[in-house]
Amino acid sequence: MRKTPVEKKYRRAVVWMRRALRVRDNVALWHAVQDAIEVIPVVCLRGGNAYQAETPRRRYIRAAIADLEGNLRRLGSGLAVRVGDPLREIPASAVEFEADAVYAVNVYDPATQRRDGKIARALQQEGRQLHLVKDCVLFEGKEIVAASGEPYRVYTPYRNALLGSAQEIPRPLPIPVHLATPPLRGKTVPLDRIRGFERTVEEGGESAALRRLRRFLAGPVAAYAQERDLPGRDGTSRLSAPLSHGAISVRTLYWHTVAAKEHAEKQARKSIDLFISELIWREFYYQILANYPHVVGGPFRKEFASLRWRHSGRDFEAWTSGETGYPIVDAAMRQLAGEGWMHNRARMIVASFLTKDLHLNWQEGERHFAEVLIDADIASNNGGWQWTAGTGTDASPWFRIFNPVLQGKKFDPDGSYVRAYVPELRRVPARFIHTPWEMSADDQRSARCVVGRNYPSPIVDHAVERGVTLELYRHPGGVATKKPV
Repeated sequence: MRKTPVEKKYRRAVVWMRRALRVRDNVALWHAVQDAIEVIPVVCLRGGNAYQAETPRRRYIRAAIADLEGNLRRLGSGLAVRVGDPLREIPASAVEFEADAVYAVNVYDPATQRRDGKIARALQQEGRQLHLVKDCVLFEGKEIVAASGEPYRVYTPYRNALLGSAQEIPRPLPIPVHLATPPLRGKTVPLDRIRGFERTVEEGGESAALRRLRRFLAGPVAAYAQERDLPGRDGTSRLSAPLSHGAISVRTLYWHTVAAKEHAEKQARKSIDLFISELIWREFYYQILANYPHVVGGPFRKEFASLRWRHSGRDFEAWTSGETGYPIVDAAMRQLAGEGWMHNRARMIVASFLTKDLHLNWQEGERHFAEVLIDADIASNNGGWQWTAGTGTDASPWFRIFNPVLQGKKFDPDGSYVRAYVPELRRVPARFIHTPWEMSADDQRSARCVVGRNYPSPIVDHAVERGVTLELYRHPGGVATKKPV
């Protein structure tokens, strides 16, 4: 039975839309509508020219927020935009809007949780409440634990436990029929007056994410098991960005996938199960972050805290710019620079190259991904880097070392991915596409790709550096020295 206004706890509530840029299945928004007569959705943007930059990440965020504003308007509401530090702006918005409470989704990294504590105290001093709700994960904290009562440290038993509790996953909440929002005033800034937003023309956010989900479940998911590791194919969901920013909920993604499985053929169901397992990897890394917060500052496996990484700005620059001389690595890093996204198989390859071939600290790569990726997510980013570096939760030993040539030949056999992002190699024959240095002088001239001039020679010898890595990890206190090719 729907509550009447007199039954509601609050006259007015602010909904801080962080990590929840949507109106469908938005737990914070739903609770605010149940508890308050009037609801004011708020986003808080960094100041300066942060959103003016024409990077893929900034373009995506602008499009997602613009889509959110349009969807809110269709519900009779609007979007209050604050510019500045949330520690100041969120309490200030509650005061200016005379709100009794602020609702937001829970976020699990230590720095954000410390800030949320300060915001809660600032609101309490004014007689207001901060309500944090579970939204960006299926299960949080210690909702899924081992028989001992301790959090899981290994993925497979965690996955099995989660699947055993799958019926407890909440169903997506309905979209509000109408939002009662008072006129927005105070320090609210119209979205199109913020530098960068006046140029927002791309489709993005919730509307685009729902269309992408429908297309994926209608076809590509059936071949996910065969296509997901091929970076030259569009075989993945490409929903990591909207999931990271909350333009689509993980519950919507999970239950729509489960529904698709019910109507799928036997072979397709195996692919769908694999896709669900990938969603559970995200859940696993979130519960690692929540229960073992030391991972944000160093290795999960503390015995590797003394690893002596190399320091080389030149090699790091070669890696970030896609100039390592290894085609699959360079294609991936150029895709990242140009699109703000990278195929998951490629992420593992470039992470292995940085840590196991160049012997540079995985945290340097983690920071770079966090700055550039559209779908940057602290839990998945940290977990993925530590998995590849061998310092994380993975049960496999640290001596997993990806051979960039073999990885290229296996997952990009015809070189279509490499040619898409490394134009210098477009005329190189397929048999040399992952080893252009093996071409004869005549072959190089014919392909218009002279190695060392048109395209760099490999900056390291993988076979040599593999040996260095094995010694480095066997003796974590030792020093890695790069040997010349």
